[in-house]
Amino acid sequence: MKKITLLVLLSLSGCAQLMHGAVQPVTVKNLQERIYFTTCSGVVETSGTCQDKARETCQGGFNVIERYETPTGARRELTFQCKK
Repeated sequence: MKKITLLVLLSLSGCAQLMHGAVQPVTVKNLQERIYFTTCSGVVETSGTCQDKARETCQGGFNVIERYETPTGARRELTFQCKK
């Protein structure tokens, strides 16, 4: 019975990690040109998360320079430039 209880607790803590996983940061690729890069991969984030990060970074809007996503959605990347 103790093993079953432990297994259930471990499973629940794993689900909690998926629900509150780490959000990947936005990094600067070129400060003069105001070009940024971010990833939003895995089950925690979506392609919409990348767009949200770009909107938060660029208050005046942004242009997508490059977008990459694997067919399974396991890896998503967005390179964007803030509008001037």
